[in-house]
Amino acid sequence: MKTIWSKDALPLVPPRFRSIYTVLLPTVDVGLIVFGITSLTVGSRIIGDFALPWFRVAWGLVILLGAAVALVALILQLKRTELYGRFAVALGLLIYVAAIVVYIASGQANSTLTLVLVLIRLAALSWRVNDLISEIAREEADREAMSRGERV
Repeated sequence: MKTIWSKDALPLVPPRFRSIYTVLLPTVDVGLIVFGITSLTVGSRIIGDFALPWFRVAWGLVILLGAAVALVALILQLKRTELYGRFAVALGLLIYVAAIVVYIASGQANSTLTLVLVLIRLAALSWRVNDLISEIAREEADREAMSRGERV
């Protein structure tokens, strides 16, 4: 089974950027998994103040499962599956951003740092989603070009 750590797993990625795929992205995904587990076990005051208890659980599950799917798909190089996992995480984080903004607007300015950190994570997530979409499009274009070449 080929993983991101296999010898020739990332042929199009320059060697100096491979650690992004083999260290940084998996580490961030593990952090998001811990975030999801913590959301389920301890809860989030911000989400808890604005939602019913079942929603807090559903929100934590979306982030936990999305991050776990994204991590496994990243490791196994399943780009579309990774994209679905990353979309789930993005949805969870966007909900969190909305709750934080409402929390700050209600006078809880101490949540500003949390907002900044979540927005930084969303920016990084957006970069990876864009990267995945570009990779998938390139692979599909390559397959299409090869299939045209075989018919000629």
